Amino acid sequence: MIIDTFSRNIIFVFLGTSAVNFLNLLYQLLIAHTFNPGDFAGFNTILSILVLVSSPLIPLQTAVVRYSAEFNARGEREKIKVLLSLLLRKTFLLAILTFIVFCIGSFYMMEKLKIASVASGYILSILLGLSWVTAVLSGGVQGLELFHWLVWVSLISGALKIILAYLFIQWGLAIAGALGAFLVSSIVGMLIYYLPLKDFLSLKPAGDNIDLKEIFLYLFPVGISYFCFMLLVNMDMVLVKYFFDPEKSGLYSLAQMVGKIFLFLPSAISLVMFPKIAGLNARNMETAYTLRRSLWYGSILCIITALGYNLFPSLALKVLTGKVYFESIFLGRLFSVSMSFFALIFILINYFLSKRDLRFIKYLVLFSVLQVLAIFLLHKSIFQVQLILCINAILIFLLHLFLAYRNKFKS
Repeated sequence: MIIDTFSRNIIFVFLGTSAVNFLNLLYQLLIAHTFNPGDFAGFNTILSILVLVSSPLIPLQTAVVRYSAEFNARGEREKIKVLLSLLLRKTFLLAILTFIVFCIGSFYMMEKLKIASVASGYILSILLGLSWVTAVLSGGVQGLELFHWLVWVSLISGALKIILAYLFIQWGLAIAGALGAFLVSSIVGMLIYYLPLKDFLSLKPAGDNIDLKEIFLYLFPVGISYFCFMLLVNMDMVLVKYFFDPEKSGLYSLAQMVGKIFLFLPSAISLVMFPKIAGLNARNMETAYTLRRSLWYGSILCIITALGYNLFPSLALKVLTGKVYFESIFLGRLFSVSMSFFALIFILINYFLSKRDLRFIKYLVLFSVLQVLAIFLLHKSIFQVQLILCINAILIFLLHLFLAYRNKFKS
């Protein structure tokens, strides 16, 4: 049986993404097993901030992929150079501005979040700044269909992050060490990305100018959608760290490790589904079957994982965190519900975005705000916080499913 180039790329990227997710899980496991609950909660809180603040850059990367791929398909290599160079110059300035702003506020932020390591705030500032440049570089590599570079850079960075984290933590650097490993691996990844893109990058103006208005219009709905989703699945950890003492936030953070598994497993489904739905929709073909299969596969993965955890919760927590507490076991059961529905919601979000059907955005924004407000008003216990997420996830899923069915899945 002959597999075409497109199919080989899908298989390679899928396997590579799975391997990268496994390396990221090992990174989390290393830290969970070596940190005490308080430090682990502090580390997870900083990661949540990094994810929340940098999440609007995901649409920027998506736009770079789209336009560089179009130019490449038409053989307009000079336009690729103009696009990447123009965005690189603009994001470089934004990277510096981002670093300065967060660097100034890092001491206050660490103090409010009860994190003793001030250096962690400075490392976070650098990571947030670099995320601008990384979005352009990785988007360019993906748009030019250099999938081997994309996957191998991710694998090298992931492995390096684990090795350096182990060494830095052994040297007593704790949270700053774990974040420092993240920073060094990110810089190495950027340097490797430069190799295949060196002919397309310049800090000097090159060729004809490109109107960025269309790109910015494309970024807006995608950015809102991804930011709201990141808010839904990450902001609870930040608020728990703010409202509760280190012991309680530590227990919550340990249980959150369970929840992340439910988000990792179905992520590859959206990666495969998005271009499939977009292609079908562009040809005015039926998309219902692909969506149903995607939700079905996602549901199966979540149900199997939920059954595995709920049948053997102590074993799962022991493997994932090295620590077992009764409170974390019960919280893990709630996480298995909330994150399962959020994983299915992410599939639906990508379905709507791939069709450019933006009706869902106003509801996503509304329920994201309501979730944050509910936690602010109702946080008598960490269990109550997670119960809010469960209820909200179910409501959002049912509403989005209704929106999809209301149109009878017509393209």
